[in-house]
Amino acid sequence: MVEATPEEAAVDATAGGVTLERLQAPVSIGGLRLPNRAILAPLAGVTDIPFRRLCNDMGAGYAFVEMLSATAIRYRARRTLEMMRRHDKEARLGVQLTGGSAGEIAEAIAFLDTQGFDSIDINMGCPVRKIVRKGWGSALLLNPAGVREIVERAREATRLPLSVKIRVGYDADCINVAETAACIAEAGAVMLTIHGRTRNERYGAPVRYDCIAEGFRQARKAARPPVCVGNGNVLDRPSALQMLRETHCDAVMISRGVLGNPWIFRELLGTRPHNPTLQEWLEGVLQHLAYHREHYGDNRMAAVVARKHLIWYMRGFRGSRAMREKLSVVESLDDARDLFRRFASEHPPDAVRFEAEQAPAHDEDPSAAMDREHDRPLADDHEPDR
Repeated sequence: MVEATPEEAAVDATAGGVTLERLQAPVSIGGLRLPNRAILAPLAGVTDIPFRRLCNDMGAGYAFVEMLSATAIRYRARRTLEMMRRHDKEARLGVQLTGGSAGEIAEAIAFLDTQGFDSIDINMGCPVRKIVRKGWGSALLLNPAGVREIVERAREATRLPLSVKIRVGYDADCINVAETAACIAEAGAVMLTIHGRTRNERYGAPVRYDCIAEGFRQARKAARPPVCVGNGNVLDRPSALQMLRETHCDAVMISRGVLGNPWIFRELLGTRPHNPTLQEWLEGVLQHLAYHREHYGDNRMAAVVARKHLIWYMRGFRGSRAMREKLSVVESLDDARDLFRRFASEHPPDAVRFEAEQAPAHDEDPSAAMDREHDRPLADDHEPDR
């Protein structure tokens, strides 16, 4: 149940009666207490241990491992087991999986229940072709009765808090979020995240706040209503306020807004401005590199894995094209560290990212673009090791 707090009664006329103080309040999902309501989404190829640690440092109230395949869990695929690793400094950690049938998902959840996670999430919103063709992810939204069965079987398979992430529908002809949300809540999920687009809508499409709100209204009719989490276009303070105001959600989940910008958690949870100072930016990047080295070592492959993050960190700086080109082929973490230090030393201390006329593009999603282009949200983990 959602905990009532004095902060939730705070009024800000400019935000329609809602303030970001709501996100600072703790919330409980099942028996798990989160310190705040700004949640890091599970992102394929992004939310590994180093990045989760950095986001936790920045104030994230909760995080998940990358989405796993129920089939890979059945076969104990090596890379899937590696992705399930948890750093000893991660105080709270959830796991997300997807699959096609209630039995397969329940079997995987029974195993995950024994692996030391704090909650389990079922993904019913992944739009990637490889997943949808299998009948997984957002394909599950085509059958609300099947959604109910999956959640009921999953609920029986675990003692942990169970959550579900969905979209408002499969396509423009199948916007069934109200029915799906009701089924999920009645089946016993303690948290429901709704992304405000259909499976077929790209990230340039506007978020359907009214559909998210309707899904939450139906979910809250359940005997034990879930914590309701809004997702989609949460990129900064104004967009977080819009999500809170228009959907009446209990919390927000941040996806592409965190790419190259883990400071968004400080922005949403405190009084920090959107842009960190140049020194704060450098410290954050170097800390990420340090966590990355600790986890992966310092070798060419570690640098290759880090490249996307390093390039994202340069977004918003004027004249950074040459730097991005160097980072796209960087061969070691030491070289990357030296490049960032040199870049910072060549700029005045008051240099900022995303100046007023350089607002971040709301239709850009590097993570989704990467997954769609390569069609590999679960890498090769959907098959057993040979």
